[in-house]
Amino acid sequence: MRPRKGVAVGLLAVMLLVGGTIAFAEKEAAKEPDPYQNLGLSADQRSKLDKVTNERKTAMTASQQKIVGIRQKLVSLLFDKKAKDQEIDKLTDQLATADREALLAQIRFHKAMRQILTQEQLAALNKGVK
Repeated sequence: MRPRKGVAVGLLAVMLLVGGTIAFAEKEAAKEPDPYQNLGLSADQRSKLDKVTNERKTAMTASQQKIVGIRQKLVSLLFDKKAKDQEIDKLTDQLATADREALLAQIRFHKAMRQILTQEQLAALNKGVK
């Protein structure tokens, strides 16, 4: 009985840590300077980048809220002895799907950015990221 409780507590701690890390990263990202400021963007490029950036933020916020909700339900089931394994497995699958959707939103953003920026601007942005 004790080892299961320890595993559940460990899982809960990891889930909370990841959630806290995501929230901290978002707050830090809000403080960072504009990553596009030294790219010599045209007004059209800036407008398009702002649009896809806002779409990305909206998608990521929705994904994060969905993931947090699923995690909360999952933790609740993990600490409920009456919960069925099938319920836990179902939520685990939902969590994996939500994580995948968040990743795909990120990929869509980067693909859109590739269509907006020149190769030189992409290279300069990549140097700034590393």
